[in-house]
Amino acid sequence: MPTVLLIDDAPIIIDMLTLLLRRYGYGVAVLRDGLKLIETLRQTQPALVLMDISLPIKDGWTLIKEIRLTPDVAHIPVIAVSGHCDDANKSQMVLAGYNDALCKPFDIQDLVQKVCFYVGQVRMCA
Repeated sequence: MPTVLLIDDAPIIIDMLTLLLRRYGYGVAVLRDGLKLIETLRQTQPALVLMDISLPIKDGWTLIKEIRLTPDVAHIPVIAVSGHCDDANKSQMVLAGYNDALCKPFDIQDLVQKVCFYVGQVRMCA
């Protein structure tokens, strides 16, 4: 079962995404900040990361740099999840190292399509 790592400080987002992803057969790991991000990536080896940009302590801009500069986890696809995104911001996210962006509030079908594109398999993509 592929695992998706959720990094968000909003409990409602974590709860909703966890329920949805588990319903479709994905494992879910959760971080509420990025302090143990690299350690968690190494331990869980997620198939995908959904990461909020506005996080306490270290923001998503800092964290994506850390991921992309760490060879053993740099290959993991990361989707930025942000309440502040337009076409210009999405371009900045991709230039910063994100594979894709999901804008809050997001459409569930958009989320499903992105997860299926980067991870595939399981019931969600059938």
